[in-house]
Amino acid sequence: MSLLELPDPPDWRRSKGIGWVLVLLSFVVAGVYSVLGAAAALHGSYLTTAVSVGWAAFLLLLALVAGLVMAGRLVPQIDSERTGLTLRPDRVFSVLILAGVVATIPSTLIFVVFAPMGAIDFATTRALRVFWPICAAVLLVIVITGLVRAWRRGGVGHVTLTPAMVENADVMKTMLFEWDDVVEVCGHAESMRAHRPVVLRLRNGDEAVIGNANVFVPGGAALYWMVRHYWRHPEDRGELVDDRALQRLRQGQYDLT
Repeated sequence: MSLLELPDPPDWRRSKGIGWVLVLLSFVVAGVYSVLGAAAALHGSYLTTAVSVGWAAFLLLLALVAGLVMAGRLVPQIDSERTGLTLRPDRVFSVLILAGVVATIPSTLIFVVFAPMGAIDFATTRALRVFWPICAAVLLVIVITGLVRAWRRGGVGHVTLTPAMVENADVMKTMLFEWDDVVEVCGHAESMRAHRPVVLRLRNGDEAVIGNANVFVPGGAALYWMVRHYWRHPEDRGELVDDRALQRLRQGQYDLT
């Protein structure tokens, strides 16, 4: 069985239709912001234009990335090293995500500073002039923090399997879990909503969630079955430090029971 023929886990929710609706909605909202920006430029409201263009660019890039992921058009970056097997998102995915984030930073900063002054055309209510700039400022701090961490780490996230543990890194944090602490691998999280997750249920009752598995491999199922296989078969974990794990991944030779 090849990598792309692996079945989805039975407890994954079928949400591809909703995903495409959200992609379409993002394109529509981006179009609205583009129109607002163009109209503002004609009237000399260049601050509004800057905000609208930045937010439109972010939404367009986000929708493009989501569409590529759901269509399975991204190529995963897989490194087989002496320390373990590491899966990273496609470089195109990382570049588009980071470009979208960078585009929205100056626009959001302009909104935070000038919306309370009434200088942004579409900030016409008290909520948009007071409440939303505060929320945008908090979001801006989070985004910049994540961007700095991604820059230092050299990417937006990765999953690494070693003979001893699983390492799950996203933009904000890196978590390590020993195989011996995992009591179950499943595809449904109790503690949070997650899209196509690989859920490690731990001995202490907690859950470790690797979300959006389809970002790391097309469809995401291969990552689920890989983690589950090496959890159920400790005797095979030695493969993770040589090319055998990569060959097993390419051929989809996992325990699917």
